[in-house]
Amino acid sequence: MTGILDKFHVEHGVHGFRVVSRSLQLTSFCTTEAEVDETVEMLKDDLDACAREMKRLLDVNRRGALFEGWPSARDDIVDA
Repeated sequence: MTGILDKFHVEHGVHGFRVVSRSLQLTSFCTTEAEVDETVEMLKDDLDACAREMKRLLDVNRRGALFEGWPSARDDIVDA
């Protein structure tokens, strides 16, 4: 889950990260300006949560392998 409304989801893969909508309908019908403002603000909060998740995943990717034992391309090189 990302955010309070759970309207968006962060997908991650080899090509990077993206935000995907979980549904086609993001808001209910709004009849007043206050409802519009409140609804849009909640969607913005959810997108902000997605941004934090994407930045967290970028940081994890930057750190590299989580375990020291992963083989490396340099493991086959023998120093003479």
